[in-house]
Amino acid sequence: MTPVQRVLSSRPVTGLGMFLARHAPPPVGRTIARAIAGLINWLKPDVYWMVYANLRPVLGSEVGEKAMHRTVRQIFRNTARNNYELWHMVGQGPQALDAAVHIRDEVWERLDEVKQRGHGAIIGGLHTGNFDAGLLALATKGQDTQVLGLAAPPAGGFDLMDHMRTSMGVHVTNIGIPALREAIRRLRAGGIVLTGVDRPVGDEEHWTEFFGRPAPLPTGHVRLALRTDAVVFVAGAQRNAQGVNVVGISPPLEMIRTGDADEDLRVNMRRVAGWLEKFIRIRPNQWGMFVPVWPERRG
Repeated sequence: MTPVQRVLSSRPVTGLGMFLARHAPPPVGRTIARAIAGLINWLKPDVYWMVYANLRPVLGSEVGEKAMHRTVRQIFRNTARNNYELWHMVGQGPQALDAAVHIRDEVWERLDEVKQRGHGAIIGGLHTGNFDAGLLALATKGQDTQVLGLAAPPAGGFDLMDHMRTSMGVHVTNIGIPALREAIRRLRAGGIVLTGVDRPVGDEEHWTEFFGRPAPLPTGHVRLALRTDAVVFVAGAQRNAQGVNVVGISPPLEMIRTGDADEDLRVNMRRVAGWLEKFIRIRPNQWGMFVPVWPERRG
């Protein structure tokens, strides 16, 4: 975590942001958010170049420097606005959340189809659009979903965010033996488990091709699916021109079994990564990934 990230994600700064967002009307809140993003874009701290490095494989070498920097600036503006709108919506109640998030009918239809067949569903979420708003919308729709969070999340502002999610009905569990056992029981009973799948976890044992380069993406969702016969979906939110976060989902990805455990993991991870790429390419300026995805590009 860079110095700027440590400050912005600290408990005092996150708490102050949540408090102000709850009470600031949208014109004021969005103006403040844009000013904060503008300061980051002007100073270009380490986290700015981290986002730049993550974005280059997505946009490709043929995209010029001006377009690269324009897209990076949009990512910081979008993220600041999303944080304000999320915290403001939580203060306004479920009605505000319903107005800001639209979950496509295909999401419910595909989840219901898998449940009727007796399978559990693992939703691999992306950090696109206002992903936290999409998560809260799923929880408020009465879906009993277990969320697998980071095994060792940083303290401070991350604790406040988890408390906010829990207060809205999200069942958050940090990855560990108890949480994984609960996930296995839930999936075998036909339930839903949601986890982020585009944030690297530093797994040195398995790397997946992602936008043409190997990356240490998390593998837990595929391992759980292979163990429980669950079906994997990739889901992401995209903010449209009207300011509504539209949540879409991939077709069901049933696990391919080759008879070789390592090959099973490789093949199915690549299938999931392919859908991650499709979602991110729709609007790369909405992919808010603030940790290095490709270690060789960290410099």
